[in-house]
Amino acid sequence: MLSRNFLLSLLLFFSMLFSQSTMSGYGYGMFSQNDDAATIGLGSVGLLPSFKNDVALSNPSTWHNLPFTYINTSFEGQFNDFNSSSSKNSGLASAKLIIPSKRKVSFGLTFKPLFSREITITDSTFNEFIFVESDTLKYSRSNKTGGGSSMAQFAVGYKVNETDDIGVGIDVIFGSSRSSQNLIIDSDDHLLQSRDYFSGSLIELYYTTRRFVFKDKPLVLSLNYNFSLNNVDVENESYQAFLDLNSNNYHDSNDYPNVSAALLPLNTVFKNEMSIKDFKAGVDYEFADRYHAQLEIQLWNDSGKNALSSSLYPGYIKGKNKINIGFFKSAKPYSKERFNVRAGLSFSDYDIKNLDNVKEIGLGLGLGIEFGLTSNQIDIGYNLLNRDNIYNVGSETIQSFNIGISIGDVWFVKRRQT
Repeated sequence: MLSRNFLLSLLLFFSMLFSQSTMSGYGYGMFSQNDDAATIGLGSVGLLPSFKNDVALSNPSTWHNLPFTYINTSFEGQFNDFNSSSSKNSGLASAKLIIPSKRKVSFGLTFKPLFSREITITDSTFNEFIFVESDTLKYSRSNKTGGGSSMAQFAVGYKVNETDDIGVGIDVIFGSSRSSQNLIIDSDDHLLQSRDYFSGSLIELYYTTRRFVFKDKPLVLSLNYNFSLNNVDVENESYQAFLDLNSNNYHDSNDYPNVSAALLPLNTVFKNEMSIKDFKAGVDYEFADRYHAQLEIQLWNDSGKNALSSSLYPGYIKGKNKINIGFFKSAKPYSKERFNVRAGLSFSDYDIKNLDNVKEIGLGLGLGIEFGLTSNQIDIGYNLLNRDNIYNVGSETIQSFNIGISIGDVWFVKRRQT
């Protein structure tokens, strides 16, 4: 049997040398594209109105404009093509509860994925490795990583006066990811497994003003700045490598060493792994009644240590710049004009540590339909992204389909007695 240290060295070496790449293989993962369907339909960063004429579901400073309490859930299906391989996945994109009060104050709870580490790499070919003199071993390898981090947010919005609105949110980051590296030597599966646990928090600040006018039409400016309240720490739990004799990818009594004889997991805490700063600015111009032209920019930065304890590749996303141009035609409540139409074009640049930058072009298309007395809404969003120079070797195409439903109701209002 191969020694644990030798197997560990081989696994780490091969995973870094031979693996292909997608963005989820960088550092602690890739930004989740998941958000509400209205935002996806614009390809937006979520700052400017996309849900209602003057409301963005991701911007608390606009929530007081909602006439009702809303519960919103969005689900996403995603299709990825990278070089000659493809993958697909689906799941919850976001869930929100927003409660406005007297057109002045609003409160909201949000849950959504933050970073995704869903990636599987498999080498279907076998190579020869000269172990000792004429003793030749045949090997292949695979790596599967799943999970990631999520965010739970509590936010408050407040209308300061007729032209200025503010918002503040506290984000709690949590979650875990698991990694299973498999070195197949002469048809025997040698597995090395680990798990990462994430914890941290962010502060989000929002400001929206309607002080500006262009050609007698309102010009709305929105700003958002997010920063780490507690930098993201990662607790890494590494398990002893084992020979998976029954090939079930699970360490049990049939393996070598069996699970009862295995060493206890090694726990290591990596402090200040991610330190996030995120600035967004946007301008919304309502050039005709309920017709909006929009421009947004985003400057995102991670100055954390990023020790990459279990990263697939020796690089991580340390920065992202994005520009989005959008068009939004909002519905007119309680009329026959109950359709929201959205379209957007985005350009992004990812700064990758130790590697060349990744360029991204995106197209967003969306449709929203209002129904019911409380302006309930069904939203459909489609996003097409193309990224060049993934790990300096290839391009990736991503198609995201998102559907969301928002149900409105009157909360905390005394109903009229009959």
